[in-house]
Amino acid sequence: MVEFTPDKFYTSITQSQGSKNNMTNVKGIDRCRCGDTHQTFQSAIVHRRINYLLESTVLPANTKSASELYYKATFLFLNLNLFPSVPPAINEHQLRNQRISTRLFISLLIISLSILLLYTSLINITETVNVKAPSIIKYEELYNSYSETLTCECTQISINYEKFIQIQYTLHQVCHSDFVTQTWFNYLATSPGHGTSFYDTFRLTGTFTFQALYTLCVLVDETILNRLSQFYSSQYVSAYVTPSNVFQLQTKSFISQFISSTTNEFLLSLAMIRKTTQSNALLSAQFTNYRFYHNENDNNLVTESSWDGDCMCSSSATCISQYAVINYPSFTKVFPLPGLYTGCYIIESLLQSSLQCFYDQACIDNLLLYLGSSTIINVTALDISLSTLFLENSTITDILDQLMVEEWNSSSIYEDYYSECQPSGCSYTVTSKNSVIYIVTTLIGLVGGLITVMKLMVPILVNFVRKCIHKEVKTEAETLVQEPNHSILYKLKHYLLTFNIFPSVPPTTDEHQLRNQRISTRLFIILLIISLYILLLNTSLINITETVNIKAPSIIKYEQLYNSYSQALTCECTQISINYKKFIQIQYTLHQVCHSDFVTQEWINYLATSSGISVLPYEDFRVTSTFTFQAISAFCTLVNQTISNQLVQFYSSQYVRASVTPTNIFQLQTKAFISQFISSTTDNFLLSLSMIRDTTQSNALLSGELNNFEFYVGSDYTVTSDSRSYGNCTCSSSSICITQSVIYELLNDTALFSVPGLYTGCYIIESLLQSSLQCFYNQTCINKLQSYSIESLLMNVTALDISLSTLFLENSTIIDILDQLMVEEWNSSSIYENYYSECQPSYCSYTVTSKNSVIYIVTTLIGLVGETVNIKAPSIIKYEQLYNSYSQALTCECTQISINYEKFIQIQYTLHQVCHSDFVTQEWINYLATSPGGYSLYVYDFRSSGTYLFQTISAFCTLINQTILSQLAQFYSSQYVSAYVTPSNVFQLQTKAFISQFISSTTNQFLLSLAMIRNTTQSNSLFSGGLTNYNLKESNGAMVRSPLSYGNCTCTSSGTCINQTAIYELFSNYNLLFSVPGLYAGCYIIEASLQSNLQCFYNQTCINKLQSYFVVYSLMNVKALDISLSTLFLENSTIIDILDQLMVEEWNSSSIYENYYSECQPSYCSYTVTSKNSVIYIVTTLIGLVGGLITVLKFAVPFLVQFIMFCFKKCKSRRVTIMPMIQT
Repeated sequence: MVEFTPDKFYTSITQSQGSKNNMTNVKGIDRCRCGDTHQTFQSAIVHRRINYLLESTVLPANTKSASELYYKATFLFLNLNLFPSVPPAINEHQLRNQRISTRLFISLLIISLSILLLYTSLINITETVNVKAPSIIKYEELYNSYSETLTCECTQISINYEKFIQIQYTLHQVCHSDFVTQTWFNYLATSPGHGTSFYDTFRLTGTFTFQALYTLCVLVDETILNRLSQFYSSQYVSAYVTPSNVFQLQTKSFISQFISSTTNEFLLSLAMIRKTTQSNALLSAQFTNYRFYHNENDNNLVTESSWDGDCMCSSSATCISQYAVINYPSFTKVFPLPGLYTGCYIIESLLQSSLQCFYDQACIDNLLLYLGSSTIINVTALDISLSTLFLENSTITDILDQLMVEEWNSSSIYEDYYSECQPSGCSYTVTSKNSVIYIVTTLIGLVGGLITVMKLMVPILVNFVRKCIHKEVKTEAETLVQEPNHSILYKLKHYLLTFNIFPSVPPTTDEHQLRNQRISTRLFIILLIISLYILLLNTSLINITETVNIKAPSIIKYEQLYNSYSQALTCECTQISINYKKFIQIQYTLHQVCHSDFVTQEWINYLATSSGISVLPYEDFRVTSTFTFQAISAFCTLVNQTISNQLVQFYSSQYVRASVTPTNIFQLQTKAFISQFISSTTDNFLLSLSMIRDTTQSNALLSGELNNFEFYVGSDYTVTSDSRSYGNCTCSSSSICITQSVIYELLNDTALFSVPGLYTGCYIIESLLQSSLQCFYNQTCINKLQSYSIESLLMNVTALDISLSTLFLENSTIIDILDQLMVEEWNSSSIYENYYSECQPSYCSYTVTSKNSVIYIVTTLIGLVGETVNIKAPSIIKYEQLYNSYSQALTCECTQISINYEKFIQIQYTLHQVCHSDFVTQEWINYLATSPGGYSLYVYDFRSSGTYLFQTISAFCTLINQTILSQLAQFYSSQYVSAYVTPSNVFQLQTKAFISQFISSTTNQFLLSLAMIRNTTQSNSLFSGGLTNYNLKESNGAMVRSPLSYGNCTCTSSGTCINQTAIYELFSNYNLLFSVPGLYAGCYIIEASLQSNLQCFYNQTCINKLQSYFVVYSLMNVKALDISLSTLFLENSTIIDILDQLMVEEWNSSSIYENYYSECQPSYCSYTVTSKNSVIYIVTTLIGLVGGLITVLKFAVPFLVQFIMFCFKKCKSRRVTIMPMIQT
């Protein structure tokens, strides 16, 4: 057996090396020595050397495995060289440098990888997890686990409330009871005892009380339905999925806001009608607020205000007394009706009443018994057990304060909201350790770079250190051949000529191959330098757009960025929709008269008693003064309520922006919002007031102070009326006739004092609007006014102070003041800091144009750069091409996500031709007013009501036009919200729906306002000055009235009774001369007008025939309507049919998609397609991967092969038997 030792093993290796070294000639040695200054590291050569050592070693078969492995491993470690020179060095100093470099390299590599392994294993990382299109169940699971970091972006950021909110309601049971049926109204209206001297108030007014109750039920129901339609079309805006708990709180708030605003709006509309009715001193036909009596001095009728105890209807509309019923026919017993009151006006007393009696069947039966009607009626009492909110003694005001709703049933369905939101994906962050796969891939990814850097740096470092420590002593004995003492230049030249980076393995000595390798080296270097130069030049000179991101900047930081990068800065809001109340504050100061003594109840009561019981001319200040200041007080109250209500809605409006609005633009926008709020609030108030004023005049309602009509008692004790005139102006043709308000001598009607700035006229409100407060800025004037009062004590009132006014003058008329909503000063502010805080920008980004950085240039030169191509800012043509090709996958994100309708919607309209005709001119109306020629006319005669008929039509035309314009202004300021470009076909459908909704809501709102006025007029049983609903007659020294009947319909039970209008002979017993086609007369002129049509006025012959009966000097030249110009309405279309279409003959609306697209400004479009990878992509991917793969495989494969070969030889050696040699 042969002994195996390391020395022998080393000797064999040395001999082997020596044999190879003998092959090296002097040039080779010289080349090797020159190569010492530039070491080329080829890992393949190292592996071959190790392989050679393994193969050249023949081990004895009987060597112990452990010793064999140990010696072999030791030898390999001691002689391992990963940095051999080419050709191999024979200088021991160089070899030692290479071995030290190898050991240092391995040590540093192991340490580096260990540190990286430890770091990546132990650190906590924040990982973003994406979940694509999660179901609602999955979302809730995610939210329960990751509520703090979960965000799910909605595909649809604006959703109509109707998609997920449902509101139902149950009105008070009285609204479905027998007490609001026409049968009950007729029963009360025809109860016996009206004509006797012992009639009671309930017999006269009971029917109107329940008509008023029915009116309130109908109006409330219509109001809720109209408001619900608008509410459902409101939009819920959120860029991200709202969590269920937050969603429920928000929708509960929305519903609460809806109920509150609807209630306030209804009560305000009703309050305006109530207050203007009292301010105009409109007379109730049931004589509940005024009484007629015959003036002893002439045939004229005069009126006197009613009072109950200390309360006078002239100073307050809320005077009441309990209803009582006198039994019929004996009239001996009185039955007080519990909870039910009568008063100045039916509605006012009803609001203070309760339904206590009508919950009690015994009370109802007793009432029916006392009424003594022969008609049998079955009415069922209300059931208190069905009520969950109201009590038996709840007043109607209490019930109205809850909008007469017994119960609201509302629901917000989160699943429906989530389905509409359609989150495309959710993301959340978690803190965890790196996974094994990540650690392994990270280490593999870094090992190539570490090996490259350390293989470059380690040998240089070792050589430098060792050269400093040990200076090489060169002797002849240390070298086989004495190296020539060449100059540095010679060495450099020789090095360049022999430089070879493509050596063969093992190294060749063939000069031809060596020459090829050197040429390849030079060509490679030249091409590399040229390529790098081109890339360097390109990347150095081109301008690049670089995006800089800043996370959650403060407002100060944002403003700094905006000042520097205003054109390129975008800061995305976390909260894209913010209520105005978060950053806008509006306060206001009303005209000082609203806080003065002149609107107090004390002053109003003082004025009501200033004339005592004296009968004064209607122009006397003392006659109308109490109503004048009630009107001013009413305006102050109504304006304040209107502003308050509108502010609540304004504050709940949403400011929608995807990114932070710069402060200068924000201030301009909020200023526009506030200006729009003031303008729309003013317009709405004035429009509501105009409708009341116009309908009051159109119905010829009588002023209780007889300002617009005067009445005469004939020889047969019948009463006729005639319109008053003020100068050349007649109240029958215009409501704005006025004359100076004066103080008259009580005894002889001598004018004592003209009140500066104050007027009296047909209606108190009309004359007030043209008046000023000039006298009441002057204490002397006020004192003089009071000096004419019969009151013994003067009231201490302080004059207005002109120095406190910044906007209004002493002689500013009330209409001028109302045009400014009676607001002396608006104090508004928009707080940008609050907006910014609510917006909460998650980050800001801006782009800068610059040259590439040195680092970028270097990395570009080293590696391949991949690029994602997006379609940036596509034109509308390009977008449509993309949409036609990729409609299902295309998304184009809007830069502007909220756009006002006015930017892309245009609405024009053409009113019915009558609104532009001769028939609504003041000339025609005046002409009709003079048509009777001063003769007394039959109530059905066209000449009696014609002027009011066309004033009604004219008023409708004007009011509708103002309504549409006002609503259009608000519509145009509405916002279309969409995060992505809406396709053209969807856009057209949506805008068509918006326009349809606008027309519908505007129509409903107008008709509802008109219905409230019409119904309250009938409910209050207001007296028509034209005697169209009641006749007056003197009986036994008292004035009695009797309701008119039109056919089988009486004005006590319905305000809609009508008969055809005709022309009757003036000087006979009203013989019929001509029936006017399509026109009707009725209890109220407006009610009759609504059921009339314009058939006659499409016919010139009919018009001429009408005029032939007018008592005028000359006929007026008027042109008939042209049916050929009408596309929607017919000749026999009734006015109510025309009003149902808002009197609009044609709507011309357009939605311009190009304008919308331009405002949306998509920054880019993206779409996904399914396809195979392109050849270019495949090639660039392979090139990008090959570097890393080569680095890893070059290191791993030789060791793997070595290990396999070692195992293979190990197995093979065990089968070989080595026979010892015996010497002889």
